[in-house]
Amino acid sequence: MSLKREILRRDFIKKTAVATGFTLAPGLSYGFNLPESSATVNSVPVPTAQEGVKTVAFIANTYWNQSHADMVATKIFLGYPMDDGLKKSKLKIVSVWIDQIRANDTGVRIATMNGAKVYPTIAEALTLGGDQLAVDAVIYIGEHGDYPLNRLGQKLYPRMNFLEQIFRVFDSSKKSVPLYSDKHLAYSWLDSKWIYDRGKELNVPMMAGSSIPYTWRKPFLQHPIGTKITEAVAFTYAKLDIYAIHVMELLQSMIERRAGGETGISSLETLEGKAVWDALDSGRISWDLLNAAYDTITYKLPGTLRELVKEPVAVILNYIDGTKASFFMLNGFKIEKMPNGIRNNGHFAYAAIADGKKVASEFVVDASLSHSHFSYLTYNIENFILSGNPPVSIERNLLCSGVADMAVRSQIERRPIETPFLKIKYAPSDTEPFLPTNPGPVGQSLGPWPPKGYEFINFTH
Repeated sequence: MSLKREILRRDFIKKTAVATGFTLAPGLSYGFNLPESSATVNSVPVPTAQEGVKTVAFIANTYWNQSHADMVATKIFLGYPMDDGLKKSKLKIVSVWIDQIRANDTGVRIATMNGAKVYPTIAEALTLGGDQLAVDAVIYIGEHGDYPLNRLGQKLYPRMNFLEQIFRVFDSSKKSVPLYSDKHLAYSWLDSKWIYDRGKELNVPMMAGSSIPYTWRKPFLQHPIGTKITEAVAFTYAKLDIYAIHVMELLQSMIERRAGGETGISSLETLEGKAVWDALDSGRISWDLLNAAYDTITYKLPGTLRELVKEPVAVILNYIDGTKASFFMLNGFKIEKMPNGIRNNGHFAYAAIADGKKVASEFVVDASLSHSHFSYLTYNIENFILSGNPPVSIERNLLCSGVADMAVRSQIERRPIETPFLKIKYAPSDTEPFLPTNPGPVGQSLGPWPPKGYEFINFTH
């Protein structure tokens, strides 16, 4: 952490302490003269969980309005806005650790308002200041934050570093508890594989991934397990490094249900610009399926994809069992604001040939302040923590993490990449995910949000 950022962090904690009325640990002055490792940010007593409620240590890179940490933790604190109402969580966040407490932080304030103690280290958050694991579960949100880029332009998120600290507490406590990790396991395949192997070694019940597989589908589409799928496509927008994991998980959540289960990927190739249109025109990728997926999108500009998208990116995946699949990063076709004036939060869509028939669906995300697609993700996280059974095999995320890394490498190196290490075989989880069945958010999913007293939660970053 830079000196400037550390000064801002300390100044912000000081101001938040005064504003919210929490006290500092005995012997700790507002000058923060003690080493940070010995300082406790607040001294709110850790509450005892109610019967049937699981205690959670919440670990985050950073926490501000509309960050992934906000979209998950704030819902656990305040309730999940879902189509059929505001659902109270059966999880209780009792401890919090935030790597980068920025000037626009809301995490310290929200945690304090809800009696969760903010700790100076990951280990202390997991042990509640003691020397043994003292919570029922851990949620780690490794998205966002000020971290450098590597030579490939990938953000060097410290996911492996922070998960290693979590695993270390599990190991020393001789006990593992359910662990959820947001998005891909890590930016690199090597880090992802280490995380996977270490989790297996410690018998960690583990769930990871994106919110997109849990969002609304228009029309609703979920392949029965054992469906014969010959080809599939999916698309989204944004840069490959940022959103490849989202669209790959969308794609994989659907085609892993095919007959025979997952067999893995032998190679992939990232194409750009004219090479994408050439692959479609030649039949290497199906125009028919891409257009079918595109036709499901409600809010888009008039015109064809070729007319609207100036710099298309496509990743062709060669599955070991012969299944054809590709995903696209397509920018330039979306309407920035919907008719109700709410900003458009982006588009995701899927199409496939399943049991000989063409099927397609838009994966609808909630662009309102509540971002209620995260309600369905968080509800699935809750069910996982309560039962110990994840709704998705961790192998899916391992495969998707590897694809996200190799897709960037293929793009930079401008060549196909052989991926013998992605020959990952697995079956879908025995626990089916909880999915909304409406064609889009309705009812409480649309708000009002936030609850009274939390008006400071808004669209500002």
